[in-house]
Amino acid sequence: MPSERRRILELALESLENKKRKLDEEIAEITRELRGGASVRTVLAAAAGLKAARRRRRSRFSKEEKLRRSQRMKAYWENWRKKKGR
Repeated sequence: MPSERRRILELALESLENKKRKLDEEIAEITRELRGGASVRTVLAAAAGLKAARRRRRSRFSKEEKLRRSQRMKAYWENWRKKKGR
């Protein structure tokens, strides 16, 4: 019985040490970002364990271009379905 209890305590200690190591790594990363002048958004993303927040890029195409492409692809697929016999 004492050896079982000892093993359980060893496993619990190992688990807690792993959690502590992860927390220390996160604290160090946030500290580095704060000292480097990182934005709040980047710090929050790091704290959440996510990759650094990326900027949203603008669309490469205008609304008119998107509409033309959409119409062209609808016509393409309609023609494809006709050829398949649907």
